[in-house]
Amino acid sequence: MKRLSVKSVEICKIGGGGFTLVETVIVLGILGLVLVIGFPVGLDAYRNYLLSSETRNLVSILRRASELAFSNKNESNYGVYLDSSRFILFKGSSFVSRDTAFDEDYPREPSITVSGFTEIVFSQLTGKPNATATIQLSNSLTSQLIDINEEGVIFW
Repeated sequence: MKRLSVKSVEICKIGGGGFTLVETVIVLGILGLVLVIGFPVGLDAYRNYLLSSETRNLVSILRRASELAFSNKNESNYGVYLDSSRFILFKGSSFVSRDTAFDEDYPREPSITVSGFTEIVFSQLTGKPNATATIQLSNSLTSQLIDINEEGVIFW
């Protein structure tokens, strides 16, 4: 009978593999530096996104009010009222005398400041505003303007 011999195999060396403390500290330092630089840039990009989004929302609401008035829906004027926490699209010749059953509420982003006018009404059949207006939306970094001319054209 033949005997099989087993050669010894070295399975693992103790202390031979892995990362050293210096390598780990360098990697963590680089990661921390990237986070410190990247966080403010990302935050600014998010704030600008919120401003751009709020501007597009308001332009959309203003255009909807103008189109409803122009198409003579329910044979009435339509307008937009800027509240401290929301935009309100309303039916009627003014916000005070509006028909509340037709109100459309749109929430506002609290970090965006809106200044300019509080109410604009578009005339039925013509879609022309009761006044020209400039609305400024701003955050802590920048601002955007929305202009409405005497014909009801909205520029932004």
